[in-house]
Amino acid sequence: MARIEWVEQRLQNWARWKAIRGGSGSMGYAAVSLADADAGRDGYITASVPMIDVEASETDDAVQRLWPGGLHLAVLEVYLGRGGMRDKALRMCCTEQALHARITRAHFMLAEHFNAKAQRAKAERQRVEALQRSVQP
Repeated sequence: MARIEWVEQRLQNWARWKAIRGGSGSMGYAAVSLADADAGRDGYITASVPMIDVEASETDDAVQRLWPGGLHLAVLEVYLGRGGMRDKALRMCCTEQALHARITRAHFMLAEHFNAKAQRAKAERQRVEALQRSVQP
């Protein structure tokens, strides 16, 4: 299975965000659970992986738009479902190979989406900077 590493990392962060926070915070801010801050016997708190809510929310929107062939359902099952790949494939009513192929296709589609979004943002930034330069004395 050909997964794209940065897309995989983004989906892992998104899955953690969905599982832990459910994507819900207060007024757009991240939810903080102080009950999870267990200092243990030695007084040190285990470091947690930081989550960027905006990125996770954008990833959530992109995953929901993965429709061809039920790709978004495959992503939900693989990253949020319980059990191994065999269990997940059974729930999706397909073979493990088909599930891997769907995830590979989803990776490429998500990479294309995020790259296009970055290109649009870069072009807009260049347009605004050019406008600002043209009005400077």
